[in-house]
Amino acid sequence: MALTLTDLSRDPWLLPEVDALIGANMPAFMSWESPGNWRWHGMYDRYAEHQLCLVDGDGRLVAAANGLPVHWDGTPSSLPAGSDEVLVRGVDQAPPDRPDAVCMLSVSVDPAHRAAGHAERLLTEVRRRAARHAPRGVIIPVRPTRKPLYPLIPIDEYAAWRRPDGRCFDPWLRTHLELGARQLGIARASLVIRQPVARWAEFLGHPLPGPGEHPLPGALVPLRVTADGHGTYTEPNVWVHHPAGPGAP
Repeated sequence: MALTLTDLSRDPWLLPEVDALIGANMPAFMSWESPGNWRWHGMYDRYAEHQLCLVDGDGRLVAAANGLPVHWDGTPSSLPAGSDEVLVRGVDQAPPDRPDAVCMLSVSVDPAHRAAGHAERLLTEVRRRAARHAPRGVIIPVRPTRKPLYPLIPIDEYAAWRRPDGRCFDPWLRTHLELGARQLGIARASLVIRQPVARWAEFLGHPLPGPGEHPLPGALVPLRVTADGHGTYTEPNVWVHHPAGPGAP
């Protein structure tokens, strides 16, 4: 089936579908309040041309990639803390006149259309566009898709795991590396969600009677409950860098 590439500047009516697609690919708590989540729609409004969409012949959304232009000097030490900081800077401050890079924060594919190369197509398109306007390419705080199965393993160790054939263990991180990206470091507090224990308990369907680390389905690390009656989910991501242009070394 032929797919058409568009974006929210050309087809703003797709916005609810983009939100729904992202939500379908994430645990529900990932949309709760965080410094970045509060500004997610601000990214849509300010950088609509960077919200890429693949639609089928009937106009249905099949895949989406969301990001924004950023300043970055090309060194790992100057990377933002993670997605929260990228969104706070990008929405609260003036857009960069001459961005160095594009930061992609989400790539989502409809479950019925996975393993068809749509994520790879979107990543390649982002790199192609970056080659024209963002010379340092594309940076992404990657959320490894298989990490929720190993929440107790430190993210550094997990990102270094390899399969017997030498390829990266995590499927989504592997996709980036095999498209030519390189791993730059760890965003240890990429997204921080702090909520009353009662809300977490309602989500989990069981009480959280005491402080400590608690399992959280779909999370990359455990939920940390403290004696002040709050639970905090601090998600780590893996920073990767794609050089600008699909054929860049």
